[in-house]
Amino acid sequence: MFKQYINGRLVDGQGPAIQVENPANGETVAAIQGATAAQAEEALQAAQVAFQTWSWASLDERVGWLRKYTQALLEEKEYIVDLLSQETGKPYAEACYDFDWGISSLTFFAEEIRRITGTTFADYGARRGEFYHLVDQRPLGVVVGHLAWNYPLGNAALKIGPTIASGCCCVLKPSSQTPLATLYLGEIMHKIGLPAGVVNIIAGPSGELGQALNASPIPKMITLIGSTDTGRQVMAQGATSVKTYSLELGGNAPCIVMEDGDVDTAVKLAVTSQVSNSGQTCIGYNRIYVHASRYQEFCDKAVELLKQVTLGAGRDPGETVMGPLINKRERDRVLGLIEDAKANGAKVLYGGDIPAGFEQGAYLSPTLVADVTEDMRISREEIFGPVVSVRPYTDFEDVLQKANDTQAGLTSYLFGHDSRAIYRAYEVLQFGELYVNGFSTGPMLPHTGMRESGVGCDASQWGLKEYFSLKRLTVKP
Repeated sequence: MFKQYINGRLVDGQGPAIQVENPANGETVAAIQGATAAQAEEALQAAQVAFQTWSWASLDERVGWLRKYTQALLEEKEYIVDLLSQETGKPYAEACYDFDWGISSLTFFAEEIRRITGTTFADYGARRGEFYHLVDQRPLGVVVGHLAWNYPLGNAALKIGPTIASGCCCVLKPSSQTPLATLYLGEIMHKIGLPAGVVNIIAGPSGELGQALNASPIPKMITLIGSTDTGRQVMAQGATSVKTYSLELGGNAPCIVMEDGDVDTAVKLAVTSQVSNSGQTCIGYNRIYVHASRYQEFCDKAVELLKQVTLGAGRDPGETVMGPLINKRERDRVLGLIEDAKANGAKVLYGGDIPAGFEQGAYLSPTLVADVTEDMRISREEIFGPVVSVRPYTDFEDVLQKANDTQAGLTSYLFGHDSRAIYRAYEVLQFGELYVNGFSTGPMLPHTGMRESGVGCDASQWGLKEYFSLKRLTVKP
């Protein structure tokens, strides 16, 4: 049923079969034939050929195709959302969020592309009219995109939107754990007749396809949403030719709740973050530092909110429904972090176990771990699970240093109303994003990291500009 999408055609994979399981119950959703390195090369060649004509297409034509694709997605939303729920275990509302995020990104790029322009300016050392300088932005070329399993549709849109809008062409590789909804995007592109080779979507073994895609001299940029270790591997494999990289990698986000912070808001956002998508998000509240005077209040309120979370998947009813982790291996890894914290003196105030009646799936009870210290694994590693991890602090400058004590540098949070402290945190914290007293996101905002959390950014005008190269013309009349 599920085909590879190469050069405008739906084709069978020539590689080994991939079993896609529903993490909510362990049942097989589908078996697909994975692509091979030869098919990866075929997709790259198709993209390279297509670029010769697609890069010359008018802006109106490119935007027209992007909008036609977006409309086709909307017409099949319910089928796609249910398919996504089956392969990820996401509850219906979370699957809808993933889908809607993708739609908002595609819509944004169809609009933002009209604001990408060049410029002209005079020579600084010459009289007016002696020299003219023109700087233009040209489509970069073929882009390879590696997608993560946690938000398949949202992640795909962050690559498909700028590719089509900019005049680039791409080869996308979804995770082998969640390839189905992404491969179905190729079916939709085939239905609407998107010009062959502009977008190619192949799924298969990461070791084989990743090496073939990254080591090829055809891509001008490799973009990845994944772990820091995977980012290093991609860069090493891509060193066979000069390429650019846009890598959104792992996080280890600190959250500081100051003495004058709004604890109710902080608790609500922290629990929501760690429960949504079962905490499997790179911007999760990984290390929460609460001022000692508000610490017990925070813990008590967090427990009350966690008690309201119900477990389920797909279209199970309920307002706050949390699904499973992506597989039992990941669930057991998170359980290992909890057990290590307990063994070293932390207290599990709620959860921390496999919930009764959900043993067949990869479920973990929403959990609160208190009195965490910096040397515990739960502080050193990205949790990526439904765990709220808290510790008290008293000294603001000290907690800023503790927050920075990680190689990651993606997202950070602060709750407080002292403007001096807010700006001090903004200057000191080595993270690409700082949210103060709230959370807001959207395709207009750059998602960017420092240090080992990546290079470049997704979304926004800055993310779109990564799909262009600069070209200069200097004229002496």
